[in-house]
Amino acid sequence: MLITRHSSLVTALLRSCGVNPRHYWLLMDLFGKLSERHEFMTQLGRSGFALKAMAWWYFALSGFVVLVSLFVQPSPAQYLSIFLALTALVLLTLLVSETNNSLVNPVEGLVLAHQPIEGATYTAAKLSHLGRILLYVVPALNGAPALAGLLLRAPWFYPFLHMLAAFALGLVMALFCCAGFGWLIRFVPAPRLKAVGNWTELIVWMAFLAFPQAPRFLKRVHFSAWLPGPGVPRVALGAAVTLLVVGSVVFGLRSLSVDYMLRVSSIVHGASSAKVQSRKWRRSSAISGWLGGQLGRAGFEFVSKMMTHDWQFLRQVVPLAPALVIAGVAMALGLRVPPSSSRFTSMHVLPHAFGFMLFLICNVLAYGNDYKGAWLFQLVPAGAWERFAQGVFAGLWSRFIVIPHLLLLALLTWFWGVGPAALFVAYSLAVASFYLALELRLVEGVPFSKQPQVSQGAMLLPYMLMGGLGAALLVGLQYFILFRSPASALAATAIVAVGAYYLTRSSLRSLSSAMRYNLGLVSGESSFLYKEAG
Repeated sequence: MLITRHSSLVTALLRSCGVNPRHYWLLMDLFGKLSERHEFMTQLGRSGFALKAMAWWYFALSGFVVLVSLFVQPSPAQYLSIFLALTALVLLTLLVSETNNSLVNPVEGLVLAHQPIEGATYTAAKLSHLGRILLYVVPALNGAPALAGLLLRAPWFYPFLHMLAAFALGLVMALFCCAGFGWLIRFVPAPRLKAVGNWTELIVWMAFLAFPQAPRFLKRVHFSAWLPGPGVPRVALGAAVTLLVVGSVVFGLRSLSVDYMLRVSSIVHGASSAKVQSRKWRRSSAISGWLGGQLGRAGFEFVSKMMTHDWQFLRQVVPLAPALVIAGVAMALGLRVPPSSSRFTSMHVLPHAFGFMLFLICNVLAYGNDYKGAWLFQLVPAGAWERFAQGVFAGLWSRFIVIPHLLLLALLTWFWGVGPAALFVAYSLAVASFYLALELRLVEGVPFSKQPQVSQGAMLLPYMLMGGLGAALLVGLQYFILFRSPASALAATAIVAVGAYYLTRSSLRSLSSAMRYNLGLVSGESSFLYKEAG
């Protein structure tokens, strides 16, 4: 008999988990309707386009790993371990991010908090989309490898065993993610939950990047020395550890229902980062004039404040932090060798690393958690957007280009001397400014004024691959031609700086036009909500 939402088996399963079946299916219908109306687009499991695009990318990745594995010819056990480890890494980053966004940012919960809905029912409906992620990602990563395993002299039932192990791993990881955030919700104060959630996601990304060093670490750690002697039954120890893990998961899941709906308001209005103390000094009129007057200063202050407080922006740029750590380590390794030498160092790549960082930032800058407040910008006069756009550019340029390059100048002067350090920093500053001027065209609207959509990142990887190829060509040009003599490096710096200046002016006009156009769309959409009476 087909199992449906009204079947007794599903109803009994939901009731055994403390979930009200009727309220659960009402919430599922509500979330589905909001997704169809494009009002609930921040969850990956509810975006079919994003899931399909991601599944195809993971299918291509698994196919490449299969080809390499068939060439190496590992044993069936090693082959299975490779793809289970790959599945675990991918699901860990996806599930932690999605669980964090679902439970730590329950925006729609403000409307539902006054309804008689249990916390377990609400969290179960919120987290049901994780199952759809598993149904897409696990087959994409393991479907072809499971069939290809038969070419490694595996038994005929190997594909079924491979898929069963992959789905079991995915289910266990989903339960662990939900239980982990359940413990956070139980013990972390509600106003601080957003900041802790961001740090949790950051730690996961750091672990993801540190995974290649895991075999080296495991070789140094002798786990057999930690085990008790022959007098203690190791089966009992294993059973105790298993019970402890299962108990942690069970009580973590039960924590999701403890006063969750009562804490929704505090969670939503909690800070995404540490509170910034009010400054006792004001910027001088000279700085306001440099920003284009009070309108430019408004754009500067708006972007600077929102980048440290908007939830959706912070969770999108969290993966940048581990990459910045790696870039810092690579830069430290290449500090003693100037680019003018015959050796290739990480300093050749550093100017383009700023472009990569600004690409990710500009790609998500127009999207924010409080996008429904965009109507406020409709009160701004049409002629003010040029100066506002200048302030937005100044906020990005000063924070992500000028300040890092000033610190870099002081550091490189210590190792290279004034002349080589000043020339390299000037070149890097010009290249990074050119990248920013080019990538400013990705900001399609007023910053933080559009609804975030997970489908926007579906084509992000191809753009990054094409940009990485172009940056690699420029790095080769630097290494073989530009940095061979100070004269060629100085000429390249002047040319890039002039190009960045004129491209910035054009991009600022494009940004102001995009902001006006986006606000016009918002104004037009609001007119469909009303009908003229007559």
